[in-house]
Amino acid sequence: MPPRPVTPRDIYELRLWQIWSDLLHVDDIGVKDDFFALGGDHAKAEAVLDTLAAQFDAPPLSMKMFLEAPTIERIGCRLRARSRKLCEQPVVPLQPHGSKCPFFFLPSGEGNVYYFHALARRMAPDQPFHALQTRGLHGAEPPFDHVEDMAADHIESMRSVQPRGPYLLGGHCVGAMVALEMALQLQRRGERVALLAAIDGLAPAPFFRDEITEIVQDPFEALVFFGRGFKSWFGQELPLKRETLLAVEPERRSAFVMELARERSMFTPDEPDDRVSRVVDLGARICRAGYVPKDVHTGPISFFRAYDSALCETATGGWEEVSTQPPRVRELPGDHVTLVVEPHVDRLARELRAAIAEATQPRRLEGG
Repeated sequence: MPPRPVTPRDIYELRLWQIWSDLLHVDDIGVKDDFFALGGDHAKAEAVLDTLAAQFDAPPLSMKMFLEAPTIERIGCRLRARSRKLCEQPVVPLQPHGSKCPFFFLPSGEGNVYYFHALARRMAPDQPFHALQTRGLHGAEPPFDHVEDMAADHIESMRSVQPRGPYLLGGHCVGAMVALEMALQLQRRGERVALLAAIDGLAPAPFFRDEITEIVQDPFEALVFFGRGFKSWFGQELPLKRETLLAVEPERRSAFVMELARERSMFTPDEPDDRVSRVVDLGARICRAGYVPKDVHTGPISFFRAYDSALCETATGGWEEVSTQPPRVRELPGDHVTLVVEPHVDRLARELRAAIAEATQPRRLEGG
């Protein structure tokens, strides 16, 4: 499988991508593509700089800076050199356009919302798609130790965008479990959750019975585990073998993995060395949490199961155990990761749009 085009990897690259896409009327943009090769000219470059000055709370970039490196990747590095504060924002509008009820999405155990850029793009032009970013991946605040606290924090962030329900929630892998807890907390407040979409994620009881929960709690095994996943996410190998990692001092392993990943454009060129250790810590905390729901969900659940999933091997993923309604099962091509990336993401997006349409029919929203 050839390497995939490099899509946005953080909020700075995402905003640049959105500005360029809107201005150039081009959707298929990689972060290493030259602005002028995509059809840009001097006047459009000026428009980009004007928009950046309006959107970012920092001194404006000069045209000289733009011309020196007219790619999303290099301009993003210049913006982050001034401030990385935006990386900490809890709500990331992966697809901000449209007047429909927004869909709020929880990422998988890596916590990286930008892995789902392709899915969000497929929801354009009318379905807003907001990802909820887990605390602890960026900035000084530590991640939560309990799923309940994580969910409560996400609810407050979500309500800054949509103060009242009905809500549309979903998540991939462990993100589906966090979305469930959000739905239960909202339900206790008298709010309506019109849709809970579990994208190849297990319900809590089967998830915590899975061997993955023990693997991820060991820092070394977690590095090996996440290293294997890079090929599925990025379409290329990360040469991360056990014997290689064992030869690296434990305190240097995160930086070592990041060096390899940055060389292959899996992260931005200036991504901090501690990113991998933060990801490993986040995954370990979730797996140690041993989350047990206190209630059952009374709204509809759609379970999007990948045909070749090594995680969700049962037909329903155990979601009938946490709901008063049987889950609506939608089987789709791909495995646990390739379900949400090219070339299978189109099918997932169509099915997700269909589930949202069913959930937001007037009769369902009013009384159903």
